[in-house]
Amino acid sequence: MRISKKIFFGLYVVAVGFLLMAILHSMMQTCFSLFVVPVTTDMGITRSAFGICNTVVMVVTMLLSPYMGKWLAQKRTTLIFTTCIVGLGLSYASYSLAHAAWHLYVSAFLVGVFSCGAVALPLSIIITNWFKKARGTAISIALAGSGIGGAIISPILTMVIQNMGWRPAFVIFGIVMIVVEVPVALFLMRPRPEDMNLQPYGADENAPQDVEHKDDDGVPLSALKKYPFFWIYWVGMFVMGLVGFGSLGQLAASLTDAYGQGFCAMIISFFLLLLTPAKISLGWVYDKIGPKFGTIYVMGFFAIALAMLLITNSTTLMWVMAIFYSIGICSGTVTPPVVTAATFGSKYYGEIYGFVNFGVMAGGALGAPVVAAVYDLAGSYDVAWVACSILCIVSTVLLVIADIRCRQVLGKA
Repeated sequence: MRISKKIFFGLYVVAVGFLLMAILHSMMQTCFSLFVVPVTTDMGITRSAFGICNTVVMVVTMLLSPYMGKWLAQKRTTLIFTTCIVGLGLSYASYSLAHAAWHLYVSAFLVGVFSCGAVALPLSIIITNWFKKARGTAISIALAGSGIGGAIISPILTMVIQNMGWRPAFVIFGIVMIVVEVPVALFLMRPRPEDMNLQPYGADENAPQDVEHKDDDGVPLSALKKYPFFWIYWVGMFVMGLVGFGSLGQLAASLTDAYGQGFCAMIISFFLLLLTPAKISLGWVYDKIGPKFGTIYVMGFFAIALAMLLITNSTTLMWVMAIFYSIGICSGTVTPPVVTAATFGSKYYGEIYGFVNFGVMAGGALGAPVVAAVYDLAGSYDVAWVACSILCIVSTVLLVIADIRCRQVLGKA
């Protein structure tokens, strides 16, 4: 006798999220650096001028996040999501039309606008709707697609650029974004289980209250802003973004100064190889021990990794540092959506996380130039790494305090 079990549709949603991150995020972030040399050489602009594109995308995404989170939480999620995917593909292709630096910045502005509603923010909102139990694992699996996608797409994109040129490459991969992702988003991405007369995974089970907060009662963003603990939480996330983006932007330079370019390349490759399992394992850790202890866990590894960068005479310890850093840096991608959902519930998650993501991105926008400025003033990265290690502790303390006060004030214990 054959027993057939129907696969929970939320797993398809996670798989689609993985695919979206693999293609869209990889093309925007991981693989975008492949265009630096061909574009700057052909257009006769500096690499720093080209690098402003990433800054424009980040700033636009940061400013739009609070509004996009609220819009995506409403009933027209699929329409906004699909429209943003199409807009992102066309915006990416528009880089091919650039003949001056400001042309690139216009395209970057459009990429920032549409990516805000097409990549990580909508995925975290939709997956949060589908999972009450194992939410951290589900979100982290979807976000892990960026690492796998980057590894697959990078050699393909390199080959296209070498054989066809950078302008056709932008067009081709912009079209790929639309052709592959739009049908998937339309037919497999359902924003809410209620749309299919289903319940979120774990909705009929009572999760231990010290691990996962209740979702039945939620507090809208406008009300949360009246509580000091929410601003403590927001600042904690801001500091987390500052440390994450700031350290990542200068990691290769620091390792090169201490150990040379060849060894630096090996450490960076090893670190990137570990990112996907690190993301997935961190989501699992959050599900098992909750937002408070999960944050202590990840930021503890991060603080130790950053402190280890002060060591400049041990190649062996740098391999250990890479392991710890791969766990810690996931705080910037996995921690904000997972902890926000666990702390404030799913009812108003879209608008709350949109505002929290604004804080993370604001910290990220300041992180890289601040760490670079500290290096310029001090003549080495030692002061920067000490400061970043301390800030890891500061961020952890702020988030733990916010978690405790939230439970006390809103009765979520």
